[in-house]
Amino acid sequence: MRGENIHNNDVRLLVLCAGDPENERTFSGSARSLISALEQRGCVHHKANVLGWSDPFVHGSLPVRAMRKLDRRSWERNYRYSAHCLNKNSQRGRSIAAAHPGYNACLMYGTNYHPRLDVPTYCYFDATAAQVAQAKSWSYATLSETQTQRIIGLQQDVFDHCTTIFPRTQYAGESVEHDYGVNPDKIVPAGAGPNHYADPLPHGPYDNQNILFIGREFERKGGPLILEAFKKTKETLPDATLTIIGCTPDIDEPGVRIVGPIKKDVEGGLESLLQHYSEAAFFCIMSTFEPFGIVIIEAQNSYVPCVVPARFAFTETVLDGKTGRHVPDDNPETLSAIFTDLLKSPDKLEKMGQAGHDLVREAWTWEKAAERIHLRIEQDLQKAGA
Repeated sequence: MRGENIHNNDVRLLVLCAGDPENERTFSGSARSLISALEQRGCVHHKANVLGWSDPFVHGSLPVRAMRKLDRRSWERNYRYSAHCLNKNSQRGRSIAAAHPGYNACLMYGTNYHPRLDVPTYCYFDATAAQVAQAKSWSYATLSETQTQRIIGLQQDVFDHCTTIFPRTQYAGESVEHDYGVNPDKIVPAGAGPNHYADPLPHGPYDNQNILFIGREFERKGGPLILEAFKKTKETLPDATLTIIGCTPDIDEPGVRIVGPIKKDVEGGLESLLQHYSEAAFFCIMSTFEPFGIVIIEAQNSYVPCVVPARFAFTETVLDGKTGRHVPDDNPETLSAIFTDLLKSPDKLEKMGQAGHDLVREAWTWEKAAERIHLRIEQDLQKAGA
């Protein structure tokens, strides 16, 4: 299916998304942020959700609510990763394309569908299916080998068809090259940015010894390890505190404050979150698996140094010794030593906080990501029209 013959470098993107592109919860708000930045560049012809009614689990009908009560995860997982669902999503993508002619390129946000349009096609994503499967994270831990290979095979097909592939990071790009055998010339890490547009608050003193953790999944985000390291740190620094946001683990420990979930889209929510950033000496996350971690970008944008594991995309988003620290292992003694060193060095933390803010403004914004995507597609269209 063809949108329009390419004879110039005027980019008119059909943007397809595996979710509502206007909803701030789709891909944690990243889809809306990226597409909005592309719209500001004037290169979006049309945007649409390919899931629609092909995915009954996004709707609140009585049968669906009943299924969710019975076994939501099993029903949802089996449907979302079925060949039927993937085919329906791809079919909807083709229908959207037919209803909105005039595009000369297609950008897919997500890779769990493949409309096979007869124009240069691109995809944007945070991690590959192979990376998630290798980590046995999320639903992949319970998928059969057949289901896993089907998903990886579909993504391989998408990658092979794409003119250029836009992973968020080098970390994801390396998987595209090594796990899928894609020519590195086709791979352009696009980056990402914070998922809110509010300016950070002025940061308070860095000598308050307050460690900040934010995450909905306490275990996957390394919460137990952080807690163990914090308890060891408190033996040396009794005034140290640990603030936990996003979840409510059952913890009764001196110095630990459980704030719970904060919704940025409700009145006062974002302001509250920004206030917590402004009161943090540093932020820590020790994920067992993380495709990207936009919270790191948001923390650094708010002048908060970040302590992260020396793996995944963290090694790109946090500069070791400059905007935070990379932790070489999952030993609580190692992590506690880093905690203690930083909490005793408020001047160092202040310099790291400023460097992190500068790094985000220079490299990790949605405007930068949109620019990288737009310029590469423009170059591809120029070559195609030469």
